[in-house]
Amino acid sequence: MKSRLLILLSLMSVSAWAQQDTSANKQAAHAVYERHSVTATASLGFVDGYKQNYSLPAGFVKNNTSGYHQVYAKLEYGLNNHISIGATFSYDAFTYNFGQQYTGNSGAFTRYRADNLRLLSGGIVAYYHLNNVIRVKNLDPFVGIGVSLNNIRHSNYPQGDSTVINIDHTITPYLKVGARYYISSVFSVFADAGYDKESIFSLGASCRFFSRKKIATTITK
Repeated sequence: MKSRLLILLSLMSVSAWAQQDTSANKQAAHAVYERHSVTATASLGFVDGYKQNYSLPAGFVKNNTSGYHQVYAKLEYGLNNHISIGATFSYDAFTYNFGQQYTGNSGAFTRYRADNLRLLSGGIVAYYHLNNVIRVKNLDPFVGIGVSLNNIRHSNYPQGDSTVINIDHTITPYLKVGARYYISSVFSVFADAGYDKESIFSLGASCRFFSRKKIATTITK
């Protein structure tokens, strides 16, 4: 009787160990985020808040806005299994075209002007990676929260009945959700969406450096 019980307990132990090993392998396959790794990201922003929210005082009329998409760069370090911290940088430059209305001897007329805006931003963001909640192969979903310090320069900012060079410094919150999809152990495509006042969403690519797997392979060799 005792021998049968020992055999049954042994079989149960082996089965439990196998199930744990299978579960660990599944988690490893899905856990594309790695702590102590460094990830660099470059992306383009779309739906620019600064381009859309441009107000003019009385006596000025809006025209079209010309320019390019905002450029983002980010360097991120994995602190632990779920949290990483990143330094973010962005550059935005475009032109507000508008008209200034005058009244002369021959009647009303409009003089067209251009305001060249340049925006430099730098910030710090903490990310929480959701690989323990959303388990999709090769996918690294995350949420990020932080702040950005912005340096904004206008070349012809409408003020009163004239225009001036205007330089402003602002602080804006950063709150976004996003994901990386890894096409290899190093490279991934990147997308995020949310609020930082600079763009609603961005698309780009990431490259991972100093991966623990690479370091372990190097030490073994």
